[in-house]
Amino acid sequence: MRMHEIAIPYGHEELIAHVPDDRLAWVVSPADVPGVPDVAAAVHAAVRNPIGSPPLPELVRRHGRRVVLIVDDNTRPTPQHLLLPPLLDELNAAGVPDEDVTVLIALGTHRQMTPDECRQHYGEAVVNRVRVENLDNANPAAFVDVGYTSSGIPVQVARRYLDADVKIAVGNIIPHMYAGWSGGAKAVQPGVCSHLTTCRTHVMAGPKVYEILGDLDNPVRQEIDEIGMKTGLTFIVNTIINRNHEVVRVVAGQPIAAHREGVKTSRQVYGVQIPGRVDIVIAGAKPAERDLWQGFKPLNAAGMTVCDGGEVILAIPAPEGLSPDHPAIMDFGQMPNEEVLAQVAGGHVKDEVAAATYMAMNVTRSRARITLVSGGIDPEHARRLNLGLERDLDRAVAAAMERARPGARIGVITHAADIWPIIT
Repeated sequence: MRMHEIAIPYGHEELIAHVPDDRLAWVVSPADVPGVPDVAAAVHAAVRNPIGSPPLPELVRRHGRRVVLIVDDNTRPTPQHLLLPPLLDELNAAGVPDEDVTVLIALGTHRQMTPDECRQHYGEAVVNRVRVENLDNANPAAFVDVGYTSSGIPVQVARRYLDADVKIAVGNIIPHMYAGWSGGAKAVQPGVCSHLTTCRTHVMAGPKVYEILGDLDNPVRQEIDEIGMKTGLTFIVNTIINRNHEVVRVVAGQPIAAHREGVKTSRQVYGVQIPGRVDIVIAGAKPAERDLWQGFKPLNAAGMTVCDGGEVILAIPAPEGLSPDHPAIMDFGQMPNEEVLAQVAGGHVKDEVAAATYMAMNVTRSRARITLVSGGIDPEHARRLNLGLERDLDRAVAAAMERARPGARIGVITHAADIWPIIT
């Protein structure tokens, strides 16, 4: 029997999936769009030609020179070490000295980053040049109430962010199961909002991830944009990167207008045509592979491409295990989403973000068997969530083929974390 050998990224190495020729339906990846030749030049050009916004010098003259840059953490592939130095140079040229700039890590509900992680993600030059601070996300006193969104979600935002004169979000635009697309004002919500605000938006999104992924007009994105504007987000600098983490484009300017322009390019990279759902989907989790919590993004993207009753095999190293930030996700076990929502509504759930992510995972688990290929997941954690666990990819594929119907078709997604599957 002739076999296809397909490389699946897995941490700093690759796993090889061996799939019989007569079973392989498709192999998909984000488009191989070339990167720009000079990232710093692209940042300078974008900032000097902003979309829908006055230039930085005018914004500084209008608002003041105390600047906060809200940046994503190391669970995201944004090349912050390449973006921040030229952006700081642009701020200097606009009359903002380095001592008036704070880089605030928009952790949301993630764990704080270590000094070594900061040096690696943001660059030694940046860490030595300006203040780099973790969001104080465990301290309720670090947040300020600023009212409610039009739908009634309470908005609590970090005082450190709110007090700045000019607020700039620096991030990356990819498809996202909770927001439709990442980037833009998502650096504010959930990035620098309190646990309460994040809980409410995530619970709204959890059961609807298939509908939200890739949709710019979804209600959660509307909440995110409203919170960003309500709290004074001034400007964004966002990248679009390819699957090799090379910068394809930089957009800058007014948070909504510049974000929407960036999404146009991101669609060209990550909008992937899928020629029909299949019985078994093999998916790589890269780059959302630090823990299984991040891995639910590629899991659900792959889940959209599998037939009801089929199987998703997710290759994820998960060196930090299930979820160091939200271990309460295990408490839901195999609970139906309707029961989770009832418990949230009744005030019986302490970690509503865990509830939301559990419900997102359960959208796929309720339709298909899930098998993890991982060296980092505790077997007991997998058992409690009714997830299969293998240490070897070929063994997982062989077992899935034995369980599947005769002649079952197999699809492979090499980088499932960032795709927007378009079923044709």
